[in-house]
Amino acid sequence: MAVNSYDQIWQETLDAVHARHFFSEDTFNDWVRKTTLFKIENNEAYVAYRSMITKNIIAQPEAHTLFESTLSKVWGDAVSIRFIDYHDMEKLMPEEIVKQRTSEMIQSHFDPHYTFESFVEGKSNQEAYAACMSCCTQARHLYNPIMLYGNSGLGKTHLLHAIGNYLQKEKPEVKVFYAYSGDLVSILLDAMKTKSVHGNTVEMVQSQLIDNDYFLIDDIQNLTQSSSQEVFFKVYNALIAKNAQIVITSDMHPNQLSGLQSRLVSRFAQGLIVNIQKPEFDTARAILQMKLKGYEESHDVTDEVIDFLAHKFSDDVRKLEGSLNKLIFSATIENPDVIDIDFARKILDDEIIQSKPDHLSPNKIKKEVSKFYGLSYAAIEGKSRLRKLVTARHMIVYLTREILGSSWTAIGQELGNRDHSTIKSSYERGRRLMETDEAFRMACEKIRSQLE
Repeated sequence: MAVNSYDQIWQETLDAVHARHFFSEDTFNDWVRKTTLFKIENNEAYVAYRSMITKNIIAQPEAHTLFESTLSKVWGDAVSIRFIDYHDMEKLMPEEIVKQRTSEMIQSHFDPHYTFESFVEGKSNQEAYAACMSCCTQARHLYNPIMLYGNSGLGKTHLLHAIGNYLQKEKPEVKVFYAYSGDLVSILLDAMKTKSVHGNTVEMVQSQLIDNDYFLIDDIQNLTQSSSQEVFFKVYNALIAKNAQIVITSDMHPNQLSGLQSRLVSRFAQGLIVNIQKPEFDTARAILQMKLKGYEESHDVTDEVIDFLAHKFSDDVRKLEGSLNKLIFSATIENPDVIDIDFARKILDDEIIQSKPDHLSPNKIKKEVSKFYGLSYAAIEGKSRLRKLVTARHMIVYLTREILGSSWTAIGQELGNRDHSTIKSSYERGRRLMETDEAFRMACEKIRSQLE
């Protein structure tokens, strides 16, 4: 019998027992529900518990009798129940454990907040959005597989869940499988471990995975275990052959996936490869404005703050939304009249405010500023208060903080071990100069262009 049939039988049994009010509501939900029917064989049912508290509750004579009579009625034949510790069950019938875990994974649960409607579309992600929407609405799968790649936190997982949520609502008859690649590897390795002793568990898992219409895998770059790739390769080919839609995500282009077999990478390249980039300013603003819906009455956030967050945190949508969450939470505690730029700077002062470009470092910024002003490291790190030197220090502090998000202490170490408060004051001075001094602003833009 299929695992999901056992799940359904046990769920019906639990519901019937619950309706008898034999257990208190808290006891039933906290302990009794956390049981699993693994198998019925020779009129004996194997039911696993995960806690000794659960065992003590369900193994009482009256409770045991109630479960046996209820399960017998649902099953349609008299059965006795053997309650067994979940870990002992793993040793007794590991193939059933693998089957159960695979079944649980196949019953994909999608985050209801991740929908196409809640996804903010912009130039940076519009191709990915269109590809994912198309695979849900078009009768024929024109692009297979679809591979979305880009840095973490840009919306790839959101789109996979959006596909799942759309299909569950609009096409409930289709079977949709979603998994993080690490979880998939774990299932495949467990199946391979049980193969030689308990029959061909690998083929059973393969069959469960292939029996889907949509196959969504997150972070495929983590599928690096060679033996699991062999099984995945067979599953992949079988899914393509039956015209099931495959959508996968990665943090890098398939040509950079060094841990995957070349034959897998070449198959990924046969479909549609779409890059998701960091959101441009307007898209970042739109994300924040959508996130603010529902907070308008309790928290007044100025446009200047929205612009500030959109500029500082646009490299990662999770950090972008997290920065707004932190402001709102802090405002709930401190209760300011308005969340303005001063409040935002105070709350987010110690945050890493931008992703660190791989090719930049504080030393490289110092080198470029020194070159621009024609100054030596020794002069910049020294104590002279000549205007040119002071301006150069402000520039180094401002750029290092803005571009790299370095701490005050780290920046101070680059400038002759100056202290935290001195560097913080220098940054504030640099920020004011950017607003009021045209020469400083033009110099900053020139230096930034040289750093890119």
